[in-house]
Amino acid sequence: MKTSGTTDAVLPLTKKQKCACNIVMGGLMVTAGIILVLAGNGYINASVSRIAAPTILLGFGIAVLLSALIAKNSLSMWFAGVVLACGTTSLLEVLTAADYGNLFPVYIAAPGIGCMFSVWFAENKFPLIKAILFFCGLAVLFFMGSFGVCGWGLACGLIAAFCGTCVIAIAIENYMLKDSENNA
Repeated sequence: MKTSGTTDAVLPLTKKQKCACNIVMGGLMVTAGIILVLAGNGYINASVSRIAAPTILLGFGIAVLLSALIAKNSLSMWFAGVVLACGTTSLLEVLTAADYGNLFPVYIAAPGIGCMFSVWFAENKFPLIKAILFFCGLAVLFFMGSFGVCGWGLACGLIAAFCGTCVIAIAIENYMLKDSENNA
């Protein structure tokens, strides 16, 4: 759905936009189906059970992304970013030597990735930027532990310190906002 740009009112999609969104969704579903049929019949050298999740998630995520772009909807953009992050994680698990034990931090970053997608159409960008920094910063620290850049003891200490720093920053920000409202 589309917002007016200055309010939270939802504007209905035009008939053309609805048709375009449905065609995009249908086309990507057909493509995902063809990929799975080709894999099931041996034309693609991968088992259907290994490529089903990334194929479906990426197909659905791209469809939602294109529909969100057509509608200029920041919430749909956020959802597309989250689904595409999860689909990409599944694809990386299939294509690389990394497994979910290494890749799980992408799921922690997924809300931040969704915020990266939605920031383009959002009216108030600062809360999204804070969410991007928090979720992606946290994911980087988990990646350090999952890929052995540092031991889990150090990674967990850094994660705790990072979360504590975020809590302090939010407390100071809320105090400053309330103080400026009282002085106005």
